[in-house]
Amino acid sequence: LTLSAFTLCTFVRLDTLSTFLMAAMDGQLPLWLAEVFPLRAKASEWTSLATCELKVIGEAAGLELEASDLGMCVDGVEKEPGQNAALKPGMVIVAIDDKPLIGLGEEAVSETFGAAFRDKAKLTLLSGDELKRALVDRDSNEECPCDLDEENGPPEEPPEKLANYELLNRAQSSTEYPATVRIPVGRGTVWSLSDESLESLRRDLEKLGENEQVKAEPKINRDGNIESIVLSGLSSQIAQARPILAQIIQFYREGQWEGADPRADTSVRPHLGGGPDGDDGNLALQIPDNLQDLDQFMYHDHTADIIVHSWGKTREEAFEQVAVGMFNYMTDVKNIDVHVVVNIEAQGHDLLDLLYHFLDEFLFVFSAEMHISRYVEILEFDDKAFKIKAKGYGEKMNLKKHEQGTEIKAITMHMMKILSPDRVWSEVGEHSRTADESEDSLRRANAGFLHEAFVLLDI
Repeated sequence: LTLSAFTLCTFVRLDTLSTFLMAAMDGQLPLWLAEVFPLRAKASEWTSLATCELKVIGEAAGLELEASDLGMCVDGVEKEPGQNAALKPGMVIVAIDDKPLIGLGEEAVSETFGAAFRDKAKLTLLSGDELKRALVDRDSNEECPCDLDEENGPPEEPPEKLANYELLNRAQSSTEYPATVRIPVGRGTVWSLSDESLESLRRDLEKLGENEQVKAEPKINRDGNIESIVLSGLSSQIAQARPILAQIIQFYREGQWEGADPRADTSVRPHLGGGPDGDDGNLALQIPDNLQDLDQFMYHDHTADIIVHSWGKTREEAFEQVAVGMFNYMTDVKNIDVHVVVNIEAQGHDLLDLLYHFLDEFLFVFSAEMHISRYVEILEFDDKAFKIKAKGYGEKMNLKKHEQGTEIKAITMHMMKILSPDRVWSEVGEHSRTADESEDSLRRANAGFLHEAFVLLDI
């Protein structure tokens, strides 16, 4: 049964349709869900958890669904045949008739869902946003010695006596599960590699798979372009492989392969492990001389959210600093070393929209790769076409090293403001910059910081 078999059909016999009320889990959490997310082992710890019955007439349910590694994502719900209110866009079907879908991989999710697809099938639902947050919490906890006493420092007992010793040295357990993760090669972009480059990439992915005990392979669309890299294996092994995969993707994204000898062991490829020194691939990169810790940002309180306020001698510098300020709210950027460089491109329909997408690209990279940047460098800034190309210099967030700050859920346009020497752009429009700006702004302007940016972050 394909997805098209349970997409929209038109129905007219509304009088024969019945509706189903959402059934809360009533304190009962499926065992498999508690095993996948051990930090949320109670139903009360999930705010969006619900069950409902699927309504199907003929072979149609009026749903637009997309298979993912988390389950069936609900992209749209048509009026007919009248699904339960809990089944709405943004929700993910994580089980059908108590058959878990999480971690099966897209193809298996489609097959499992299709096999159980019927009228009155029981659906278990969670919101996509809550699932993503739960994944971040779980993966962060797996890397964090959470039982250490932060005030008194680490205990002096041998490592094997630490409360989280088994976690840090984990083998397969009841909370370990087979998983498949798709890492996009870019946001909204695909790669078109030559045959030689593709073969080189396959060899690097094969080497990664051997070292990390995962399966890594490119996902190629019908046009022959690479959309993403798919990692399959145990959840902990995937977590270990992801930062190395991020370096491989960066290597090919920047075209470094074109200048490297594919047979040379000493090329500029990311280190794939197995060296005589036991190097883990987390080598520090050389930082361009122009990048410094400027600390040209501050925070303003807002009800339940936070405003990042940055300033610079150029508009580029103000944009760079507001991005650094965003990462600094997640963790102290002074503790970030530069092991990985990420590239982003952003485009907007005006200056405010460009700032929004610029930050959203970096937030996307964090969500996909857990990459946090200590430095941000804008390489190209087209204020006519509203386009930016930039690099972020940093590493994967690791709670054994990086103190956890506050999660950034989203960038918002609300209260966003950009100041130049003579103009101000805000949600109410563009106007001249007047002398009645705040004393702090005037003082910064007198010091040569003529550009500022204000962005409200949803936390």
